[in-house]
Amino acid sequence: MDFDAQLIESVEVRRHRLASALLFGANPTERRFRDRTRTLVLGVVAAALAAALCVAISFVAMVVTDWRAEREQPQGVSLSGRS
Repeated sequence: MDFDAQLIESVEVRRHRLASALLFGANPTERRFRDRTRTLVLGVVAAALAAALCVAISFVAMVVTDWRAEREQPQGVSLSGRS
């Protein structure tokens, strides 16, 4: 590899490192930790939302089932035994 190609490559690498440092911070270890932490937090939030959705669907299904059972119950029958 000739000197010009090495110089061009080193300038490209330096520009890439400077751009990364400007966008993400200077410490790559901290950047990786932050990225992993962000991924973990997003995963926990997604799991919580999925669980809340399951609970909501179950609640709605229970309410609809109870409502249908009340509708199908004969109108003349009361729980106290009096008509």
